[in-house]
Amino acid sequence: MLHRILIKKYIGQSSLLFFACGAALFAFAWVRVWVVSLLDMGQFQTILEQFREFEKFAPIDFDALFTYPGRVGMTFDEPIVIFCTVIWCISRGSDVVSGELGRGTLEMTLAQPISRTSLLVSHAGVAVAGLLGLCLLVWAGVTAGVHFTSVTESIPVPSFRLPWVNMEIPLSNGEASEVTVPLSDRVDVRTYAASTFHLFSFGFFLLGLASFFSSIDRYRWRTVGAVVTVYVTQLVMFGLGKAAESLEWLLSLTFFSCYKPQKMTSLVGDQGFGAPWSLTVPVPDASLPPLVYPLILLFLGAIFYLMAWACLNKRDLPAPL
Repeated sequence: MLHRILIKKYIGQSSLLFFACGAALFAFAWVRVWVVSLLDMGQFQTILEQFREFEKFAPIDFDALFTYPGRVGMTFDEPIVIFCTVIWCISRGSDVVSGELGRGTLEMTLAQPISRTSLLVSHAGVAVAGLLGLCLLVWAGVTAGVHFTSVTESIPVPSFRLPWVNMEIPLSNGEASEVTVPLSDRVDVRTYAASTFHLFSFGFFLLGLASFFSSIDRYRWRTVGAVVTVYVTQLVMFGLGKAAESLEWLLSLTFFSCYKPQKMTSLVGDQGFGAPWSLTVPVPDASLPPLVYPLILLFLGAIFYLMAWACLNKRDLPAPL
C-alpha cells in the first residue's frame, strides 16, 4: 500500500510545517512548565478560589490545579497546543485530494503506476507519523521543563492545633523557611503518557475528517472551510453544554467531550499509572471508562478515512484547470 516515492514527496511537502509546529510545541511546553515554577502554590490557590463559580468551564476541578502535576498537565489544554495540532491536521488532511487537484498535480501522479489507494495510504501514513511526532514533542517539552526546573516551597513554623477552638499555636517565634527542590521530585512525567495519547487521538480524528472532505471536493479552500465550520460548530456546542444545565445534552454530540487529558492526569494521581488505560475504572463526572474516550476518536477518525478511501476510488476526478 505504501509507495516510497509518494512518501518522499509528502515528507518534502510537510517538513517545513512539521518543524515549525514541532519547535513551537516543544518550546511552549518547556516554557509553560517553567512558568508553573514561578507561581507560589499558596498564592495561586488563593487567587483561584476567587473564581470558583467558573469552575464548570475548567476541564477539571480546581482542587486538581493545586498540585504541581495538575498545573503542569494543563499544558495539554492550552490553546497553542491545540492550535498547532489543528493546523497540522487540517493542512495535511485537506491536501490529499483537493489540494492536489487545485495544483493540477493529481492527474500526473495517478498517470504513473500508482493506485488511488496507495496515494491515500501513503499520505495518511506521513500525516499520522507527523502527528505522532508533534504529540511526542509536547511530552518531550514537558519532560525537559520538569527536569530542568526547580520550585521554591515554604516550610511553615511548627505548630499544634488546639482542640474545640480550631486554633493554630506556633511552637517557636521563627519565620517560615523556604527550600528549593527539583520539580522532578514533585512531578513524574509518566503521568502525561495518557494525555499525550488523548492529544494524538484528537488529532487523528481531525486528520480523518479533513481527508474525507478533501476526497469529495476539488478546491482546497472549500475543504478547509468545511472542516473549520465543523470544528467551530462543535466547539460552540461544547461551550454551550458547559455553560447551561439545560443544554448539557449537547456535550454528548461533540467530539470535544472525548478529549480529556486533564482528567487522565487527575486519574493517575488518584489511582495510579494504569488507570487511564483501563476499560473498567470509573472516571469522576464521566459515564464511560477512561480508555473509551480516545478510542472513540480513533474509531471515528478511521471511519472518516474509510469514507475518504471509498469516495476517492469511486469519484471521477476532474481535469486540471
